[in-house]
Amino acid sequence: MNVVLNEMNETDYLEAQNSFDFEGADGDFLLAFERKLSTIFAIRDDDQLVGIAQLEEGKRAYLYVFINPIYRSKGIGSKAIVLCENRLLGTGTEEVMSTYNCVDVMAKTFANKKGFMRKFSSTFMRYLGEGFDLSEISVRKYCDEDYEAAHELYAIAFHEMRMRVGDFPDSVVQKPSEEMRVLWAKSANERLVYTIDGEIVGYAHFEGNEIGSIAIKSGYQGQGLGRNFVKYICNAILSEGYSSVDLYCVVGNKARLLYDLLGFQAIYTAEYAIKRYS
Repeated sequence: MNVVLNEMNETDYLEAQNSFDFEGADGDFLLAFERKLSTIFAIRDDDQLVGIAQLEEGKRAYLYVFINPIYRSKGIGSKAIVLCENRLLGTGTEEVMSTYNCVDVMAKTFANKKGFMRKFSSTFMRYLGEGFDLSEISVRKYCDEDYEAAHELYAIAFHEMRMRVGDFPDSVVQKPSEEMRVLWAKSANERLVYTIDGEIVGYAHFEGNEIGSIAIKSGYQGQGLGRNFVKYICNAILSEGYSSVDLYCVVGNKARLLYDLLGFQAIYTAEYAIKRYS
């Protein structure tokens, strides 16, 4: 066995699309694979493509390893994990997050044996209905001048959610940064703000057909703004020709009730696990 990790090429993509059984694979991983992102790598055993890895480098990195089912239980996954971790450690990674389907006992056991311990769970949800009837609301595209107000309400809302859920005892309110501001500016066309009398009371980010984040300012929650904001975003995504709207909802987040009421269906629940390096 000679397992190696290489950058993906067009031949690898075609081979994986034609021969891999991706049933049960993580939704974000499949999206990254579909978009051929630079974070996607080929796992080969000699000359045979046997799996795919998703690596997002940094001090707090992300790792997802998918082995084609016909090649599992042969030790390939273990060797691939070592290769991926060595690559991440070479870039200064201090901790890495991974994920697995909650009902996949073998995947969870494998992750635990490799030192990954559960941090939180999140449910992948999908809306397959028609567009919503919605009166006009004051939503517009995000611009750079919105950064301070939009980031503040986003950071506070998500911190409050994490604390209510209980799986994030070390949560803190994310501080604004120039790096984050630049990132938001580069993807401004994927971001929206909800305003009332000129005040930003809601913020959302979506990419393709997936809602990445949505937040309503404290003090304005419980007034139906979140419901209308979600409807607006769904309509915008569906109007682009997508047949579905996807999102992840952290288990325990009270927003789950809203998504259920609007017709989102739970597809699967994933556990996110952390491994820290000394």
